[in-house]
Amino acid sequence: MGNPVIETKIRDFSIEDFLPIVPRELDLGEPARPKAGNLVKVVTGMRRSGKSYRLFQEMESLLASGVARDRVCYFNFEDDRLGRITPATGDEVLEAFYSSHPGAVDDGAYLFFDELQEMDGWGAWLRRIVDTTKATIYVSGSSSKMLSTEIATEFRGRALDFELLPYSFREFVVSRGLLEPGDVRRARDHDKRDRLVLSNAMRDYLEQGGFPAVAGLPAPQRIALLQSYVQRVVSRDVVERHDVARPRVASTLARRALGSNGKRMSIRKVENDLRSLGMPTSRELLGDLMGYFEDAYLLFRMREFSVSMSERTTSVPKVYAVDPGLAVASAGANVSDEGQRLEESVYLELRRRNVGFRRDGISSYHTREHGYEVDFVVGDVLEDAAYELYQVTASMDDAATARRETRALWELMSEQDLAEGYIIVGDGERRDYERGGRIIHQIPAWQWFLDVPA
Repeated sequence: MGNPVIETKIRDFSIEDFLPIVPRELDLGEPARPKAGNLVKVVTGMRRSGKSYRLFQEMESLLASGVARDRVCYFNFEDDRLGRITPATGDEVLEAFYSSHPGAVDDGAYLFFDELQEMDGWGAWLRRIVDTTKATIYVSGSSSKMLSTEIATEFRGRALDFELLPYSFREFVVSRGLLEPGDVRRARDHDKRDRLVLSNAMRDYLEQGGFPAVAGLPAPQRIALLQSYVQRVVSRDVVERHDVARPRVASTLARRALGSNGKRMSIRKVENDLRSLGMPTSRELLGDLMGYFEDAYLLFRMREFSVSMSERTTSVPKVYAVDPGLAVASAGANVSDEGQRLEESVYLELRRRNVGFRRDGISSYHTREHGYEVDFVVGDVLEDAAYELYQVTASMDDAATARRETRALWELMSEQDLAEGYIIVGDGERRDYERGGRIIHQIPAWQWFLDVPA
């Protein structure tokens, strides 16, 4: 007799229960025809960032293209009723599906496995299914380890990975009905009223963030929900998964790291601070925990642009939360850090726009001559080549701020022999600065986020 929980989950699933689906801009490419040995498409990201709905979006597209419903199987492994999840659980899922839909064996199935990392030994199990099943397979997971370690071991080039972050600003305004899906107008083509609405929406985005479930919640409820997200990631994806012996240290470090959003965070200083609070720890443990936080997509660390690997290991990285709303929920009382959240949001957008690019290809930079800091250099560390330069600032109205932001770009553009640089400004107008055949483009933040790169 089959597992009644599994049979019920498969029988009762209906895509209609999740409509309407806000379309995500993460392109998974054309679906392959089902066959054994197909590449697996893996969508990873933090819990509650919308991975399930991105799978639903793919399913909806398949059904609209004429794929029969009885060839599509969706199963979410994050369910306490399942108990300990093993490869045998996965086999039961497929047995229950094919028993109800035997035609999918010969016609080929489209299999969607949500939060598959909950299964012990999921990598070897999935490899077996890929090799023996006529199927096209999509997987989601809440740990980047699904990409770096386990997939590299089990699949060796037989999986494509896709990183899904919470809503971008464009997705944020679409989800709120301020833009239609697929609206690709250049930002400068919007009329005066639209510009005002979208500029205000940019401020809302920096305050509320892009986790889908927070939309429309009053501030206290939004903050409580986002704090619960952090607690669940720390408890499930860090403490439990990595058997961390000091959960209080993990929780405190997570709050400290997210509260350092957009700033450099010294592990040595954190170690001293925690010891003074009566929490003995070590730099080794804190370093491991920061790596676990990154694996769970709670935050990212960005280092200095350098060709010297030894320099990179000793520099103090900047910390960016995975979402500006998460940073607000983790900040101390009376902390106003909109400038840091704008910088963080630009970093996240650069990750979205550079899919497949080596992650350390986004870094900060200090000029050689005067040590001026440029917020973001998008380039290749190993080749010592800078491709795009970005400064981020709340406003350029103050003459001293304008001089500081532009001088760093002028100097780095000269060092790298680049013709263009960009300043993304929270509050200001579009304008250009020119000097010696080089140009700096100043772009209002809401326009930069909405403009689709050519």
